[in-house]
Amino acid sequence: MRDISTLKLNILGMGVNGIILFMMFKLHYEGDIEILEIIKGYYEFTIPLFFVVINSLVYRVTVNSTGIYKSLLFPKIRYRSGTWSEIKHFIHVTELSKDDKGKEKRHETIWFVDFNDKVCFRMSKQNPLSEGENMRKILSVVKQREVEYPEKLVYRSPFWYRVGLWKVDYSKKENSEL
Repeated sequence: MRDISTLKLNILGMGVNGIILFMMFKLHYEGDIEILEIIKGYYEFTIPLFFVVINSLVYRVTVNSTGIYKSLLFPKIRYRSGTWSEIKHFIHVTELSKDDKGKEKRHETIWFVDFNDKVCFRMSKQNPLSEGENMRKILSVVKQREVEYPEKLVYRSPFWYRVGLWKVDYSKKENSEL
């Protein structure tokens, strides 16, 4: 089976790069640094820096016959993976969190659960780069390989579950009031 992959936008990487760019432009505006002179003077560092910035903004999710994994865009280095033999089932989960103004945000994800009932891989369904045909192909391959948990779960502030430190609580089923 060939690899089926889709690109995902890394929100955390985008925020870090935005803060760094803001600080650079602030220093440029105050006259402390000259951005064009830095680029001209250190052009041998700009190409590797460009690859680091791109890899922190975008990553690839790939599904094949051995499992599912996340990798850098270029070069294709895996940094998070789950094989089909390690995964017990996958669950459709709605993650609820509050933003700065106290408004509740909903985030639709898929959790891959191992045999210890801990999340071993997490994939977001809401991503501007991956809402298309490739995402549907990935989900069809996953449904062929793994068992789907029959009910959708809802978690408020699921950080410890997402990183795999707490076991999945299957009693947090979706209510009709949400």
